[in-house]
Amino acid sequence: MNKNFIFLKLSKFIRLLILFSTALSAHTLAQQPRYEVNTTKYLLGTQIDITAIHEDIDSMKKAMYFAFKEIERIQGLMSVQIDTTEASKINLNAGISPVKVSPELYSIINRSITYSKKYNGIFDITIGPISKLWGFSSDKKITSLPDKDVIDSLILLVDYNSIILNPEDTSVFLLKKGMKIDLGGIAKGYAVDRATEIMRKNGMKDFFVNAGGDIFVSGVKSSDQKWSIGIKNPQDEKKIIAELEVSDLAIATSGDYERFVIIDGKRYHHIFDTRTGYPVMISQSGTAMAETSEESVVLSKVVFIIGAEEYLKTKNESGILGVIVTSGGEIVYDEKLSSIYNFKLIK
Repeated sequence: MNKNFIFLKLSKFIRLLILFSTALSAHTLAQQPRYEVNTTKYLLGTQIDITAIHEDIDSMKKAMYFAFKEIERIQGLMSVQIDTTEASKINLNAGISPVKVSPELYSIINRSITYSKKYNGIFDITIGPISKLWGFSSDKKITSLPDKDVIDSLILLVDYNSIILNPEDTSVFLLKKGMKIDLGGIAKGYAVDRATEIMRKNGMKDFFVNAGGDIFVSGVKSSDQKWSIGIKNPQDEKKIIAELEVSDLAIATSGDYERFVIIDGKRYHHIFDTRTGYPVMISQSGTAMAETSEESVVLSKVVFIIGAEEYLKTKNESGILGVIVTSGGEIVYDEKLSSIYNFKLIK
């Protein structure tokens, strides 16, 4: 028999073995079970949930452990409820002297100013004096409406243009005595983004992080199913008003049900009109989508504050994909959501 012919037959046989081995490995991987693990922790003033799907439970637990540690670290840097944080030191030195801070905190304050400029001051981290007066950034619980004259005096301190940043030494200076930053409107989103990065660095692909309605969804729930995310009913948090199917996307909802006080039978919440110092009463909730949780959190507050009427006028120009529940319970949304994310209202 010709040697070349024998070699040819052997080569074909080896290729068949390789193909069979590859197919067997693929079949084995396909059959490998995937587990779902859920963990919860209370941080940044809210409940934070991480859900992941993976073949190895120990790997998921490890990734979640480090993700929560990262959120704890951010809380220790940016919370204004803790006197020793860098953010609190900026407030304590308002009108007195600049405070040198970490590049990380400097960057998030710098980005906050950029958001303020882009959205005409609707979002403004210097809302701190107003938030504190209403009892939302302190342990103080109010039982009566703040005095209008006090609100009018404090609203003069709400001005992102009075934040002075020095890039050379990463220092932050609040120009006016009594000014206070409150990073609650952005820190949660940033923390979700950081937790997402930690999860991915630890080998996780299919998971979501939910920090009190500020969510990042990564990967898929299964090979043929994206994650299904529901938008809460502001009047009944156990129910949802809508759902959408997403992957690798940030979704945030700001609602009047998150933090509020009841005074004389009326609900007053923590999302303020930066021009008046009073809670915005034209919306019950605002939801927005973006590439990062940080941005989606800011946008959810923007759509909540401007309200449904203004949102419908400007959504094509702003490009914000949003959902608003008005004070009267009407649901207003961008119709593009239906085709992009299979958005559906739940009756």
